[in-house]
Amino acid sequence: MLVEKVITVASSLIFSVAAFPVLAFSLAVSVGGAPAKIPVNSTVTVHQLLSVTAGKSRVYFQHGKLLSRIEHTYDPYCYFSMKRPRAEMKSPTNILPATFTVTKQFRRKEQTARLGTMIASSFNIGVGSHWWLAFNEGGPQNLNHHLRLAPSDQPQVTALVCGVYADPMERSTPSLTEVVEALGAFATIQKAG
Repeated sequence: MLVEKVITVASSLIFSVAAFPVLAFSLAVSVGGAPAKIPVNSTVTVHQLLSVTAGKSRVYFQHGKLLSRIEHTYDPYCYFSMKRPRAEMKSPTNILPATFTVTKQFRRKEQTARLGTMIASSFNIGVGSHWWLAFNEGGPQNLNHHLRLAPSDQPQVTALVCGVYADPMERSTPSLTEVVEALGAFATIQKAG
């Protein structure tokens, strides 16, 4: 009887200790809230003129500010993506106030840089040894939520992309609250349905 109690207490202690990393992992994953779900036929409304600098095809938003690039690496951001012919890239352009319709939405993880090189080996008995370089592709990535926009009187504006640079083991793409905070008063999203 005493042996059974000792085993039960020891098992529960081992289980409790093993549960803490899982708890920590689940807390880390929940950072930022649930990923934004913005269905097809939702609208994105630009409320004011957005200036795009020469040589650029994007205008960024972070913490409700209009930017030419991301200022805070690990904070959620959004940008309007444009298709600009090379001849037009020499001069600045504008995105005019308008309402765009979402035709497609998807999420994408984009590795921005490789984290270094590791040497890996494979041994085959009788054949010899083979060495190759293996890239380590773990670590932070741009976790983006793409909203493809319908052609309009501004067909060069093709998408609104909202994302965050983070480790996908720690969080997912930005929540709707984070998207709204990034865009500020410059643009709003009205979900369909």
